[in-house]
Order: sequence, then structure tokens, then C-alpha cells
Amino acid sequence: LPIYAQRVEHRDRIGDQIVHRIGCGRGPGSAMAPHVHADDSEAALREHRRLTTPDGAARQDRVREEHGRSVLRATDPDIDAVYLALPNSMHHEAVLAAARAKKHILCEKPFAMSLAHAREMTEACRKAGVILRIAHQIRLDAAVTRAREIVRSGRLRRLEKTSLERGSANPARKTWRLDAKQSGVVFDVGVHLIDLVQWISGQRFVEVSAFSHPDRKLGKSDDTVTILGRMDGECHALVRATREVGSAENNLIVEGANATLYTSSLRFAKEHVVYVRDKNGVTEERFPASPAYAWQMRAFEGELRGERSLLPDGEENLPTVASLHAALQSIDERRIVPVPV
Repeated sequence: LPIYAQRVEHRDRIGDQIVHRIGCGRGPGSAMAPHVHADDSEAALREHRRLTTPDGAARQDRVREEHGRSVLRATDPDIDAVYLALPNSMHHEAVLAAARAKKHILCEKPFAMSLAHAREMTEACRKAGVILRIAHQIRLDAAVTRAREIVRSGRLRRLEKTSLERGSANPARKTWRLDAKQSGVVFDVGVHLIDLVQWISGQRFVEVSAFSHPDRKLGKSDDTVTILGRMDGECHALVRATREVGSAENNLIVEGANATLYTSSLRFAKEHVVYVRDKNGVTEERFPASPAYAWQMRAFEGELRGERSLLPDGEENLPTVASLHAALQSIDERRIVPVPV
């Protein structure tokens, strides 16, 4: 199928909760779909195909109208929560509408297209008393979680450098992905890496410098983005997301004063390995590749039962939004940009 360009609806049951899934076509929503039961999945699939046929681009002016009707349906009292997998620029209005309807929310990344929007969305959910979680499912991978435990334990001592690379498939450039303001590998993958570097290290970006190919400054959607950063604990960070490397390393490296942690490929591999090298040699721990999307839905189901998961809430995601948009500003202005607190 083409990318998830339009509003597509499903009503899913997870445990005893009913979740209204908005926007699930090709993309994160389609990866999540097999892990919940959709009573009307065939109807939704037909609707998705209708909206993403070759002449679907001509229907773009109907996206918000369709989405608006979907949000109204989400006010159904039988619906407990919504999973929002919409074009990136629509997250803001969708989260606010869901909060007004008192629905718990799992929102796809990138959470928001501006720090001001992220703060408004977070505050709206806080005032409404609803759960808001951001779909950073890579946190749930067993090897990634274990790497964080080791780093946070202090075994490496003072952190000197963290680097994280991730390759990605190259989706068709159709519909909203033609809009460089909301598309590119920086939004699809780069935002995950920004989140993970901070989550694993326990440090936040304080300034960044970034560049992309194609060059976003020229109004083009990027297929490779590299971000250099300084963290508030003086650790240096390097993240790279790419669709242009056929066999990327897809690995994590955290160098400390006492030891270095590094991993095998964390993508497109059946097994993930976490290594720690110090003066005594190398240790390793092996993990089957985690079904992160399935675990994400399980984590959100737990949230609805009152069990706190590793998924970030709106407040925790603010540094990621701030760092992402500082990186975009750096690409545009060709300079090092401070990250707002």
C-alpha cells in the first residue's frame, strides 16, 4: 500500500479498553495494526486504498475534513483512548481534540512541530486528566533497555561520547511526504535517536549543529541527517539517521572514562548484542530482537490499567522536541544552536 496519507479509522480492543486508531496506513500505524484486534479493519483498508490511489493527491484538501469527522467519532463514550498516527502536522489539533473529549492518547512521533505546540498539548492533557504517551517504541527493545541500565549504573563512569546510527527504508514521496516542512528522515528516524541518546545517557542536549542531504535549507526533504550535540553533563553526542546507506551499522556506542559500551546492529537482525569493554576485557549479553511495536501496544494497555511504562509522556518529550527543532534551525542557519530549556 502507499504511505498513510489520510485519515483511516479502526476501533481496536486491547484488554478491556477500546482504542480508536486514527491514521493507520503505511507507516508506524501499519506496523502497530497487527498487534491489536480491529473489528472494522477490512473497511478501513478499503477506505485507505480509496484515499491513496494515484489521484489521491487531488483529495488532499479533504484530509482535515475527514480527520475532523474521525475525531468527532472518537468522542463516542464507548471509546477509552485514541492512537494517533496522522501526518506530522496534524498531531497538534488531534491531541487537543482528544484531550477535550477526555480520551487517553498514544501519539506517534514526532510529538509536535514546535516546542510551543508540545507545551500546549502537554498542558491540555494534564488539565483534562488524560494519559498522554509518545510512541518511542525503540525504548522497549530489550538490548536498548539493558544498555541504558548499564550506562545509568555508573559502570562506564563519566560519559565522554555517545553515538547512535539507524538506517531506514525509503518511503514513496507522495501526499504529505512531499511537504518538506513535515517530512524527512529527521522526523521518521532522527527524532527516535534524539530521544534515545538523552534517555540512555541521562543527559540533555544543550546545543546542536546539524546538516542534511538533500539539504533542508533548500526546501528539500532529507534522506540523511547528522546531528552533533553537547550534553548538559559535557558528554558529546553524534546521531545519524539515513535512508541512503544500504547496510548501515545501526549501532549504539557509549564511551566512558572507565569503559565503553557498544552494540551489534540494533535493526534488521534477529539478535542484538550488548558489549562492555574495559581494562579486564569484553563482556557480552545477547537478546532476541524485540517485537517493539507489539510491546508498545502492550505498554500502552498497561498505562490504561495504571501501570507506568517506559514510553515518554508529554513533559518528558519536551527536550526531544526542543532538540529536534534546534537541529532544524541549525541546518537552516548553518550555525550551532542552543537548545531551549
